[in-house]
Amino acid sequence: MLEVKDATIAVSGKVLVRNLSFIADDGKITCITGPEGSGKTTFLRTLMGFLPVTEGFVSVDGELLTVQSASAFRKIMCYLPQNIDQLRNQLYQPQPPQVEADEYGVWNGILPSATEIAESELLSPEEVLRLASITIAEAANKPILVADEPASHLSPELTPQMLQLLQQQATQGKCVLIASRNPQLIAYAHHVIDLNQFQI
Repeated sequence: MLEVKDATIAVSGKVLVRNLSFIADDGKITCITGPEGSGKTTFLRTLMGFLPVTEGFVSVDGELLTVQSASAFRKIMCYLPQNIDQLRNQLYQPQPPQVEADEYGVWNGILPSATEIAESELLSPEEVLRLASITIAEAANKPILVADEPASHLSPELTPQMLQLLQQQATQGKCVLIASRNPQLIAYAHHVIDLNQFQI
């Protein structure tokens, strides 16, 4: 379970979200939504401990998420970045920089080997879905799944498969947190947080 209480998030002095409170339960899909530029990705980064809250707090299973504890909490999270190509590119870097590792999911643990996915300039929608599936499968022991716009690079025909993948993780008892503007994903989320309601 992940709890956000009276959280205010600011970047470079600009407040993006103010007084946000919610609980993301295990076994449920919680969707963070809002228009482009509303701070969805920044908010996910805060939930993963990359950015601190200006006010309020974030806790995981009752323990505060702080700058000091963030690294430990990320070990129990599986992360799918919006630009999943970035995640694929890590497969071809035997010693990726630590910043990129933190940002793009190498800390998921065991990533699929480079031989499993053909290297190309651009992943097809099918390859995006496959990489997401493999990454989630390899992180099966992690109780929290965080996905940033998981359907953004998928065709409308493949979006239901991504939804099914997310639902399977929730059914297994995981806390599933997504940022999305996709109507299908929003419609099937158990809890929807519209950041527009928490902005000045």
